[in-house]
Amino acid sequence: MNAKLNSLIFTSLSHFSVDGNFLLFPVLLTYYTEIRGISVFVIGLMPGIYNLISGFLSVYVGSFADRVDRDAVILMFGLLLNGLAAFAFSIPFLINGAAYEFIIIGSILLGVGQSIYHPIGATILSHTFGPRESASYMGINGSFGSLGRSAFPPMVVFIASFVGIALGLQVIVIYFVLAAVLVILGLRFFRRKDYQFSLPVKQNTTPKENSFVGTIPFFLIMLVVLVFLRSMFISVATTWIPTYLDGIFNSKHLMATILGIAFLAPVLGQPLFGYLTSRLGGRFTISLTSIGSVAFFILFLYFSRGFAIILFSYTIFAFFAYTGFPVLMGYAAQVTPKEHSTRANALVWGVGNTIGGSIGLFLFDGIRLFENMYMSFTIMLVFAIVSVFLLVYLPGKERKGSN
Repeated sequence: MNAKLNSLIFTSLSHFSVDGNFLLFPVLLTYYTEIRGISVFVIGLMPGIYNLISGFLSVYVGSFADRVDRDAVILMFGLLLNGLAAFAFSIPFLINGAAYEFIIIGSILLGVGQSIYHPIGATILSHTFGPRESASYMGINGSFGSLGRSAFPPMVVFIASFVGIALGLQVIVIYFVLAAVLVILGLRFFRRKDYQFSLPVKQNTTPKENSFVGTIPFFLIMLVVLVFLRSMFISVATTWIPTYLDGIFNSKHLMATILGIAFLAPVLGQPLFGYLTSRLGGRFTISLTSIGSVAFFILFLYFSRGFAIILFSYTIFAFFAYTGFPVLMGYAAQVTPKEHSTRANALVWGVGNTIGGSIGLFLFDGIRLFENMYMSFTIMLVFAIVSVFLLVYLPGKERKGSN
């Protein structure tokens, strides 16, 4: 296989695995609450913790990866950490008295493991396909992330119904070991130095060309702020919707069925929005997906009654909401200098998407001490609405960095 096909296949396998595992803990929340003596408030802090760890580390992962040029090894390490996190999350079901300790350990491992893929995967694709076309291929890649989010919840629930949740998590561990081996073998060819625009900035570049190094451009700051606010809401929806649905239907199987079907929508949505980002620009697609996700979550939360309409409204919400990888990373590739691509990716994804999500999760956990889940979702929705008004500060795709 050629380099482009290899990079697409094995980064897609990584994306499938990492994004699927991201929904592992939200599903486990519905099981942990059944352990005697477990505090919902305490375990509700864990998603905020692993998101915060992931967000902060992703900035350093991007900077480290820029220096060492060993992206395949770093991706393999991230997959193994995701597997170790699943192992730690299984221990509370075997040793109830050590539940908090192992949930915390698992959250730390998950946070570190989740910090790695997105800045690295985006960089591999932008190098092998080039900034002009990479958004479209990020869309294909992102669809595998959505497929992972669709597959993992029903897989975990249905395996657990036969062999128990503890043994079911061991299956996840084995899967991640195998995925890590395949990724290191499939991407061992990749070195950034083999691609012209990955070379360091020359010493005689003009101040304009080096402007990204000393200061962060205003448009990138506004993009990070917009993504931060949007992610405060979307991360809460991602983490707590399984519990919300389990409460409505009193059935983990119906909850897993809705999640499995809903997250199939971004499998189509990610390549579509990646293509639109390439052709019409990131500002257009960020606007479309932001407005669409807000509108259909309002329908889901306030106007949905019964299984069919809940499934429909949440599925369309997912179609718009879970498109961040091709839209945000593709847009970042359009408007930032190529030699700083990983740092820009880490800022947008790590600080905006991931740290924003963690702050939203901490806030939501605090709000739930005083309000029910319905009102807590309503309050968090305000942040997504505010983010829509910041769209006016984003430049079109004609804004370029150095060429």
